[in-house]
Amino acid sequence: MPNALAHLGINGLATKPIIRTADLKWIYLGAIIPDIAWIIQRVVKFIYPSVNGYDLRLYVIIQASLLFSLILSFWFSSFSKNQLRTFIILSLGSLLHLLLDACQVKWGNGVLLFAPFSWKLLDFGFFWPESWATYLITLFSLGYVIFYWKSVVNEAPDLKFRSVKYHSIYLLVLLSYFILPPTMLQSPQNADNHFVKTLREYHNRSGKHIEFDRRTVFSKNGNLYVKTFANENIKIIGKNLPSSGTVSIKGMFIDNTTIQVTQFHVHSVLFRDGASYLGLFIILIIWVMSFIKTIKRANKKIMTLTEN
Repeated sequence: MPNALAHLGINGLATKPIIRTADLKWIYLGAIIPDIAWIIQRVVKFIYPSVNGYDLRLYVIIQASLLFSLILSFWFSSFSKNQLRTFIILSLGSLLHLLLDACQVKWGNGVLLFAPFSWKLLDFGFFWPESWATYLITLFSLGYVIFYWKSVVNEAPDLKFRSVKYHSIYLLVLLSYFILPPTMLQSPQNADNHFVKTLREYHNRSGKHIEFDRRTVFSKNGNLYVKTFANENIKIIGKNLPSSGTVSIKGMFIDNTTIQVTQFHVHSVLFRDGASYLGLFIILIIWVMSFIKTIKRANKKIMTLTEN
């Protein structure tokens, strides 16, 4: 993805004209729903470092698809007073997120819009994360959030907590988000999404094309290595390769343990990660401040009624 912050303004700009009464808090939440799976992946890796990296990657690829983003949107919408409208807002937000992601160059990566009917990754590849387009979108989104900050914070959250029985039914929806992906792992593997199949077939790697999106490159004992999402260190060779950093790579296995790099792109980690954390923090703060202001208004109203 470009970064979490970049999605906020774009989603707000695209959604508001269609659904004028849409609460920006829901729009901002919808803007990050496909990324929740990738956030979960980071947590799982932190808690359980020895987890099977290939299966975890396939699991998250499925969860980040449009289908599972819609499932999560459906669950979130169960807490809204206007459930149908909120579901549409969140679903539209998820779709816009994935389409914007597809516009970015992501070697060996992409988005799944039509799973489980098609596991072909969509990747338009218009611009890099370090391009003027990304910077412009991010700057616009920051301005958008600041411009509407006061109004969105002052607007009471569109929430309604229904009966325990009602939410128990929707709990099954949430559970499906976590339980169904393991039953579908073979499909993205057969499609070689993120080159999982190529990497897993260790003894058949030689001569096969390979791509990595934003992986760590490091030097050890005079050789260069790329660390895969499964924590395997694979030797890389090629001209003018960086000795360290976050790098996207295209190449070919010349044997089972060595990649001849044909193309590479060095990424700026600070900008993308910083803007993503800022975007997530903004969403959290907006929801929390909106809750606090709503509670204060309710307390003030009660005090006024009591005095009268």
